[in-house]
Amino acid sequence: MKIGITGASGFLGAAIIEEAKGRGWSVVAFSRNPDRSVEGADEVRSLADPENIDLSEIDSLIHLAGEPIVGWWSKEKRRRIYDSRIDLTTDLVEAIGKISRSRRPTSLVSASAIGFYGNRGDEWLDEDSDVGFGFLSDVCRDWEEASAKAAKLGLRVVNPRIGIVLGSGGFLKRLRPVFKLGLGGRLGRGLQWMSWIHLRDLARVFADAADNSSSMRGAVNCVSPLAATNREFTAIYARVLGRKALIPVPTFVLKWLPGGMSSLFLDSQRAEPAALNAFGFEWEFPGLEDALRDIEGLN
Repeated sequence: MKIGITGASGFLGAAIIEEAKGRGWSVVAFSRNPDRSVEGADEVRSLADPENIDLSEIDSLIHLAGEPIVGWWSKEKRRRIYDSRIDLTTDLVEAIGKISRSRRPTSLVSASAIGFYGNRGDEWLDEDSDVGFGFLSDVCRDWEEASAKAAKLGLRVVNPRIGIVLGSGGFLKRLRPVFKLGLGGRLGRGLQWMSWIHLRDLARVFADAADNSSSMRGAVNCVSPLAATNREFTAIYARVLGRKALIPVPTFVLKWLPGGMSSLFLDSQRAEPAALNAFGFEWEFPGLEDALRDIEGLN
């Protein structure tokens, strides 16, 4: 197979490239700076001009690119988070429509997130659960709707709704120094559910979704079958690192963050990977402690 990846140089993109190369696939990376090499990619094509994105002769397109969610949620930051996802997805679908049917990708695997569900407490959330309320729910809903238009062009469309991704970079890269100093602690009451997935398992899900032989389509919750509360996560990660986690961050402090940013830390999403279970996906790391020990090199 020959796959294309937007956001190929990022934390998840790099893991998907590694997985794809392990399957013997060739990889085309799409970048706003096509002169920059992308490790593992066989070719780099430009995203700089929306009118001239070359998506021809690619079997499947994996779309990850977008403004990072992490950061100070000013009005401008929120605009970039929204526009970078919906506008680029629209551009990609329009570019696919300009290609003759024989040269189009057969599938579009366009990322989304479990932020789709909003703050849902202890409710179990499968792929048929309703969209939630709030900024991230709106972003995910509109992002998925933009990608769904590719189905009218004959593509199989998959929307991986990604949970908290655990790997050496990303979320844990920011958390690790705090916990190693013994300054870790629960966020608020710590009862909010954190639906997570190991990076390697997530890369396998994306590759399975992109595979020409796959029948996967629609929303797919990309999470471990064993979600943890923030309180449980905090205790387990501190234990793995051999540290104490005694310094909680009060809810009222997080509520001071601008633009609704506290939802990143306090929203509860107890997502169930119903679609992956139906497809018989086998997790390498279903349990949180084993996943964290692997990432920290302690297995």
